[in-house]
Amino acid sequence: MKFKYLLTLCFCLFLGFIVIAQNPIKLKKITKKNFLISTSYQVLKSDKETKQGYYKEYNLFHKMLVVSGNYHLNKKDGLWQEWFTSTRLPRSIGYYKDGKKVGVWEYYEFVDGKKLHTYNYDTNTLLYASKHHKTSEYHVIVNGEIVWDALDNPPLLIGEFSYTKQDIGLAYITLKKKHPDKKDFFADVDILIRKDGSIGDIKATTSFSNPDFLDILKAQINETRGEWLPAELHGEKVDAYVSMRFKLGEYF
Repeated sequence: MKFKYLLTLCFCLFLGFIVIAQNPIKLKKITKKNFLISTSYQVLKSDKETKQGYYKEYNLFHKMLVVSGNYHLNKKDGLWQEWFTSTRLPRSIGYYKDGKKVGVWEYYEFVDGKKLHTYNYDTNTLLYASKHHKTSEYHVIVNGEIVWDALDNPPLLIGEFSYTKQDIGLAYITLKKKHPDKKDFFADVDILIRKDGSIGDIKATTSFSNPDFLDILKAQINETRGEWLPAELHGEKVDAYVSMRFKLGEYF
């Protein structure tokens, strides 16, 4: 009796596998373009909001691939790579699982392609950094008050914040191409990086009110959550601000 039951169960499982094999997931290719980037990716035919399969970004001006990766049910998965446009050198390479970076990632310099950072996301360990940041004064929160102080190490974004700054500028320029009424302007931005590496408040003083820029800024900064190493002062981790100026016009 038990043998017959097991035989029947195995047969049912076998039929199930055949049905699955005969009914693969159906995908649809989507292509979107703006004045600079052509994005192509796959979605489920049954749900066009769910990315499934390859994802590629192609720079139309430089005629090159700048992003290559994969999605599984709307989450980044597998190998992802990025390239700098003007130098055509690698920007980053590593793996995602369920939408999160895993294992060891490599980040590279813009100019010469030398290794910039190596970071292990499984152990949250910086394995290599090409630069030792010079001591300089930053806004630091000490005993609840904001003071100027010379940090041992300032807040560090894995992969270099200056490249994220370029991404923010490019996103605004892309929006400006769609809406020519958007004005050129400058903005002074302060981003709080807490001593646990989390992102705090984001403040921006602009030459005029620009909610579009603020939306782009916050969206791009939120993409860097979990990527920051906190500042250090006298050997201890502290809350500190990263400050920068954006001058956004036809070029940035």
